[in-house]
Amino acid sequence: MNCFRNTKRVLRFAPLLTTTLFFTILTLGPSAQAASRSTAPGSYDRTHEVTLNGTVQAVISERTSGHPVGLHLLVASLQGVVDAHLGPYLTKETQEALRSGQPVQIVGATEKIRGRNYLLVRQLIFAGRTVTVRSERGFLLRAQPLARPKTAKTTTQVELTGGAL
Repeated sequence: MNCFRNTKRVLRFAPLLTTTLFFTILTLGPSAQAASRSTAPGSYDRTHEVTLNGTVQAVISERTSGHPVGLHLLVASLQGVVDAHLGPYLTKETQEALRSGQPVQIVGATEKIRGRNYLLVRQLIFAGRTVTVRSERGFLLRAQPLARPKTAKTTTQVELTGGAL
């Protein structure tokens, strides 16, 4: 009988609790989402993309505590020295081709991660190469292995069809 009385009290406050919870979620939800977008590593806002022309001052490949994982370029530009984050997925060939003193063009968006500004590189252009590092939504892309050369049999088929695919 005593248990039944307590249930009635709880049910009397249930609508008030539900309403309070609903309004808390509505008011705090958007601000919490905005805060997580602006500080979360890997967030990317394409509407704030910039194109940066500069010269590589340093290529940093070793892991440093507090920095995003992967290759970084320190790039001197008209805006000052920028830490450009390329991520861990560049091919070894691309990493070895990047050198100090090399002119580069970078397309990316600046993001504050752990209190520091990084240019999250989406596209890197240097030495006649264009390397896509991130998708248009900012997700890091894994480097694709080089395509195997076409075999003579495939070439013969193409030649037999008059070059039409």
